Amino acid sequence: MNKKILGIFIAVLAVAMLATPVLAIGPKKTEGKNPHVEIHDFNTQMWLPSGVMNEWVENPAQPGPIVVTVKDAAKFQIRNAYVIDDPDPAMVGMVFGMENQWVKLSQAALATFLVMVGFDPAGAAGFPAGIYIRMVYVGWSA
Repeated sequence: MNKKILGIFIAVLAVAMLATPVLAIGPKKTEGKNPHVEIHDFNTQMWLPSGVMNEWVENPAQPGPIVVTVKDAAKFQIRNAYVIDDPDPAMVGMVFGMENQWVKLSQAALATFLVMVGFDPAGAAGFPAGIYIRMVYVGWSA
C-alpha cells in the first residue's frame, strides 16, 4: 500500500517537473495569446481577473529588471502596508526606495505615481480605494 502511494506521489511530482519549463517562457511570449497581457515600451503587464496586476519592467537605463505587483485596495486588504495618502511627489517617490514592501497609495497618490512613471493620471479613476503596490528589484547590486 505504501509503495502504491509513493508511486503516485512520484508520478505527480514528475508531471509537475515536466510542466515547469512551460511556465518559464516569460511574459513577452504571451503577446496576442492572452487578453490580460499588455506590452508597452519597457514593460509587460498582466492583469489577472482577481484584480492583481503583475508587471515586468526591463528598462535598459536601469541596472536590472523590476517586478511590480499591484492589487486593487477595494478587493484586497494587506496588513502592515505602508500608507501614502499625500499626493506630494516627494512622498509618493518613497515607493521606489521601499523594495519588497507593500505600500498602499490613495487614489490621489496613485495619480501622482502614474505621472512619475509616464502614464496617464486618469488611470487612477478606476481605483477609488487606491492600490497596494510592491516592487522587487531583480539582480540589482546595492
